[in-house]
Amino acid sequence: MTQLKFPKSLAPALKAKHVALFVAHKQAKAAVKTVFSGEAAKALQRALADAKPGRMGTVISTLTPSGALHKASVAILPDEVSRHNAPSRSHAINHCAGKLGLGSGDAAAVLWLEKAEHLAPAANAVARSVPEVSYTTNGNGGEKKKGKKKKKKAETLVLVGLDRRGMVVNPTPEVVTTCEATRWAAGLVDTPTADMDAAAFVTAAKKAVQGVAGVKATVIVGDELLKKGLGGIHAVGRTAVVAPRLLILDYKPSKKAQRTVAFVGKGVVYDTGGLSLKGSGNMPGMKCDMGGAAAVTGAFVALAKQKVAHRVICLVPLAENAIGPNSYRPDDIITMHSKKTVEINNTDAEGRLLLADGVSYAARTYKPEVVIDAATLTGAQLVSTGKKHAAVVSNRAGLEGLAVSAGLASGDLTHPLPFAPEFFQAEFKSEIADMKNSVKDRANAQSSCAGQFVYSHMADTKLPWLHVDLAGPAFPGRRGSGFGVALLGELVRSLSAKHLKA
Repeated sequence: MTQLKFPKSLAPALKAKHVALFVAHKQAKAAVKTVFSGEAAKALQRALADAKPGRMGTVISTLTPSGALHKASVAILPDEVSRHNAPSRSHAINHCAGKLGLGSGDAAAVLWLEKAEHLAPAANAVARSVPEVSYTTNGNGGEKKKGKKKKKKAETLVLVGLDRRGMVVNPTPEVVTTCEATRWAAGLVDTPTADMDAAAFVTAAKKAVQGVAGVKATVIVGDELLKKGLGGIHAVGRTAVVAPRLLILDYKPSKKAQRTVAFVGKGVVYDTGGLSLKGSGNMPGMKCDMGGAAAVTGAFVALAKQKVAHRVICLVPLAENAIGPNSYRPDDIITMHSKKTVEINNTDAEGRLLLADGVSYAARTYKPEVVIDAATLTGAQLVSTGKKHAAVVSNRAGLEGLAVSAGLASGDLTHPLPFAPEFFQAEFKSEIADMKNSVKDRANAQSSCAGQFVYSHMADTKLPWLHVDLAGPAFPGRRGSGFGVALLGELVRSLSAKHLKA
């Protein structure tokens, strides 16, 4: 496991065996002179003469046969980015960091920043390139015939930000806790369901907030869900070996809260599709279907540690959409927490049932000023906004705008989809219940429709609502990214009354 360190000077970074400099192309020569010396600097400057960053950056490296430094690298970033990309170039940083193998030994990332506020997304981009979870064997991890197995030494990744003058930009607590929480959330997603079922998720979340002031945890398990009216969560997970549950984390600041914010995250720890079974080619990777739960929980942990001025309530409905003798079926009718009835026409549209119960419970029980849900909800999100931008839907223009600006600032990019109940609610028409759970026309703004289904279970409360569909960004390449932690943290810290207006 690689530990992150944020020193207050450049010196500790230069003691690493592998030092990587991340810098915009036009500043590369000056930055190389500041960070490197001797043969390493000369070799890198020679290579810079022909290097071109392209659209996502490029990497040049040189070996240094003498001294403590074994390898020196420069990740050359594009000089400009488009208006829908983060000005910090965090995606180019992550792209380049992934090629450098910074988690394979003691290493340092030196981030040459155009603006001090770019440190948070830049550092997070490097941090998420070094996953926490691995099941591979190695020299210290395999069987030994004789003697005791040695404990592998923890590796270190040093992160240092420099401004355009080469001066160190000291990280704030927000930077450190966000990087740590992002990697933690990604680790939840990367862990196989055999080790990260609904109960194990609760255990991990409780451990993460242990000792954090102002946090209280509550769990509603199994048939107790029905007593609370949470029929959607119960139906999805009732046949799994591990019972479904609703985890509630409640953070109250020491002083009077400025606002009350409710998070709800989809926690389908594994999705077989239920009786509407996924094909064998579509099922691998479905451990990622709790990416929304990981995001909201990671954001909650970071915000609580940062002692944010708002009360934050994090609701995580957790269930495995398994198959068994008590599986919920197409044609079943479920009574949700909102009291609305839902005719099931697709058991593989299960996440919205969890979210619908979650947002209804949050809105009616806690009466927050805003409800924000996050989910790996639809494959249609990837078609709509791709693997870099989460799709957002909101009943408030201010919240929609805040989600976009928070994405640009944090590096967790978003792009809005239409909010139009008059167009999309009809997709769920049922002849026997209040609605069905899946659309009749999959070509009609499917990702917006899924969000509309969720919203319809709290619409009568008139509360501000933001939906984040992060199916693509949360699991872009068979690895969890921790997407959403930085986004939600930035969003909550920036939240004001103007964002809650229609």
